Amino acid sequence: MSERLQIAIGVLRRGKQVLLARRQSHQHLAGLWEFPGGKLEAGETPEAALTREFEEEVGVTTRDWQPLIQIPWDYEKVSVLLNVYETEQFDGEPHGAEGQTVQWASISELSHFEFPDANRGLVQALQLPEHYMISGGFHDAEDALNRLEAALDEGIRLVQLRAKTLDESAFQALAKQAVALTHRYAGARIVLNGKPEDLQAVPDADGLQLASTAIMGLTERPIPDDKLLGVSTHSDVEIAKALELNADFILLSPVKKTQSHPELEGLGWPTFAEQVANVPVPVFALGGMKPADVGEARQNGGQGIAAISGLWPEPI
Repeated sequence: MSERLQIAIGVLRRGKQVLLARRQSHQHLAGLWEFPGGKLEAGETPEAALTREFEEEVGVTTRDWQPLIQIPWDYEKVSVLLNVYETEQFDGEPHGAEGQTVQWASISELSHFEFPDANRGLVQALQLPEHYMISGGFHDAEDALNRLEAALDEGIRLVQLRAKTLDESAFQALAKQAVALTHRYAGARIVLNGKPEDLQAVPDADGLQLASTAIMGLTERPIPDDKLLGVSTHSDVEIAKALELNADFILLSPVKKTQSHPELEGLGWPTFAEQVANVPVPVFALGGMKPADVGEARQNGGQGIAAISGLWPEPI
């Protein structure tokens, strides 16, 4: 494959809103919404390109651009790499300096806009938090719910309910209570570590987390598009399968050596970064992760961290 065309994409934030622009009638993918940006000029960094593009396209002076996600994408005639950055630092009032329509949109309502397919992972990256908590051990359902509530009180907004010691009926009963509790917190979402039948039994859950052992026999996305699909992976082969199933986000592990799987060597951050660079959806680093690792995960192309012991509260 020829070298990918480098594109800089900028997410300008104003509180919980982001700036969108609508592609004009003479442009490719006319009528779709997008985030402003453009091609990198020779020797130009993405940050410099975005400073230039935002002055030209929407008439604002920007600074302090921070990386959000890289999205490799193959169109029919060209392959691109979207270098997506974000900032809240700008001067001026955005307007369509090139005749295009621009507007502020709530991040929570981005699903109402029609974007180019390549922007799907970008939208997910904006809507997902940096911390993905996986439930750990608990004594009984009451204990599990108490720990979940404590985590939500501390600001956790994405939860994976994992309870391998429970049978199907007990897990689904706990899941119904956990979903109701989670949804009391604004913006909080909970996905079930299980099989599609669990989501059918607990339809108010926000999605499903599939183990790497559960994906190879699947030929299509096993849940509706309006639910989150996460997939756990450990290799390039499993990542490719997750993307084939149209996963919304991926867990890649183990980044560090863990007590639960001492026989497995950690990938290390360089390998994590190398694998993430080829993934067009958000990737959480898993395996030995603590809250302090969020910055390093993001520096290496990740959405953030997923963790059990690093995030699941101790008994109250």
